[in-house]
Amino acid sequence: MGKRIGIVYMKDFIGKAALEEQRERGVNKRFVQLLVDRHDLDTDPWPQGGETLFRDGKPVGYTTSAAYGFTLGCQICIAVIENKNFGVTTDYVQKGTYEVDIAGKRFPVRVNLHSPNLPMISSDHPTHYRPTQQD
Repeated sequence: MGKRIGIVYMKDFIGKAALEEQRERGVNKRFVQLLVDRHDLDTDPWPQGGETLFRDGKPVGYTTSAAYGFTLGCQICIAVIENKNFGVTTDYVQKGTYEVDIAGKRFPVRVNLHSPNLPMISSDHPTHYRPTQQD
């Protein structure tokens, strides 16, 4: 890529105008991790992907995938948050209250911008967490 001065690239390339606009206005979509709270594994529906994500009661995105996180002890979803008007900043993500609609029932979720630390004694030699080792 060409030399960059400030937010303007000197060399032309496909998508240059879109990149410069994004740098000015900010990103309007962002992937986040959701940890589903108050979910009963035996009686509540499990997320599959495609569920609506609500921020402060208004739809702002959807889940793309979901699985049970055994180490974290809850359902985990990956979701896209969109805000075409103002962008999706870290501040925007962290200040909202979120819920996910799973089969018509809303569940509160915690939003992570980065994966949480796994509960291990030592990352060098975790003696209590050996998923591939047999006793």
